[in-house]
Formats: sequence, C-alpha cells, structure tokens
Amino acid sequence: MCVVLKEHRYVVQVGTVSHVLRIEELVSGAAVFWKDKFRLLIPANSKSQAQTIYGASADEVAELGADFLGGQPKS
Repeated sequence: MCVVLKEHRYVVQVGTVSHVLRIEELVSGAAVFWKDKFRLLIPANSKSQAQTIYGASADEVAELGADFLGGQPKS
C-alpha cells in the first residue's frame, strides 16, 4: 500500500508562543483512516490529549488548529 502526502506548513501565533503547524494533504493512496483531504496531527501535552483535525482545505485545518491551540475549539 502506497500513500503520497504533500506537506503544508503554517506558523501561527497563540499568545506569545509561535507554533509551526504541519498539515498533510492526501495526494493519492488509500484514505482508509482519513476523514477529509487535509489533516493536522497535534501531539499530546500536559494540558491536553492528542488531537487530529481534518478539513477540506489546508487553510481551514490551520485555522481550526490555531483555535484548538488557543483553547477555543470550534464546534
């Protein structure tokens, strides 16, 4: 099984901290575990569990990721 990914990077400022978001785009391959074309994997830390965010565009996923990191997840 072969999967081809394209990587998009966004730098977001949350308070005084800069975060680099590495968003993956599924270019080709089996999308068995992918809910949408783009995803962001946010690792767990001492304040929250690991999170995977999916979306239809890299911009949408970056915005949702910044909101999550800022403590204001959109529903």
